[in-house]
Amino acid sequence: MEIKILVDNTAKGKFLAQSGFSAIIKDNDSKILFDCGQNALVFENNLKLMDEDDNFDAVIFSHGHYDHTDGFNYFIEKYGENLDVPIYIHEASFVDRYHGKRYIGIDENIKDFLKNYKNLKIVEKPVKISENLIISGTIPRNNYYEREDFEKIENGQKTEDIILDDMFVIVKDIILSGCTHSGLINCVEHAKTLKDVNGIIGGFHMGSVSENYINQVKDYLNDQDFRLVSPMHCTGFNATKELSYVKGFKFGHVGSVFEI
Repeated sequence: MEIKILVDNTAKGKFLAQSGFSAIIKDNDSKILFDCGQNALVFENNLKLMDEDDNFDAVIFSHGHYDHTDGFNYFIEKYGENLDVPIYIHEASFVDRYHGKRYIGIDENIKDFLKNYKNLKIVEKPVKISENLIISGTIPRNNYYEREDFEKIENGQKTEDIILDDMFVIVKDIILSGCTHSGLINCVEHAKTLKDVNGIIGGFHMGSVSENYINQVKDYLNDQDFRLVSPMHCTGFNATKELSYVKGFKFGHVGSVFEI
């Protein structure tokens, strides 16, 4: 099995970088897309630069933020109603979301397409797609984590948004996260109730957290003794620097290929 990073804030060589995340999961004869980044053009260009086609067997969205979903316009523009692959998304992903005055939810065109899509799979509880791939479903938040001031529209009013739809996938024994809005420790602890895990890669959402929290996560990961730890996307420079001292650390970027 392998995980190829298609969209990330950092790129190497010929690839394009953009804030967001997308990864390709390959397992025997299947190819799964996890998130789509924020832009169809970047998504398409990196796909071509990787010599990958777009014949995915399924699409999984980690949560309903534009930088993980809006690259999906590539599929709408190319295939429209002829698209027919299962798409997995949490039921809470369709809310209107804001960070201050800025809208950060799913593009309205994509929302409308997905709501009427014939092969949409609404996820709340864990879903086992195959022997080597499990979608987390809703992540219990039993351990401390730091949140940003995200908001959503509910009954016509802005209220706090804790990103209830935040999900990850377990690829064999590695956690692949979009943003870990639920907190990295909560994600790993939930994963351990589903399967034995030995690593985590993806966005850790630690760009604006306190030094104390960075140290808490660092100590926790050291205790896990994982074989692979690769923070990307929203992890932030300071957190990535500190986590580089954790056993199993590997710097990740667009073009990275992880053999699982």
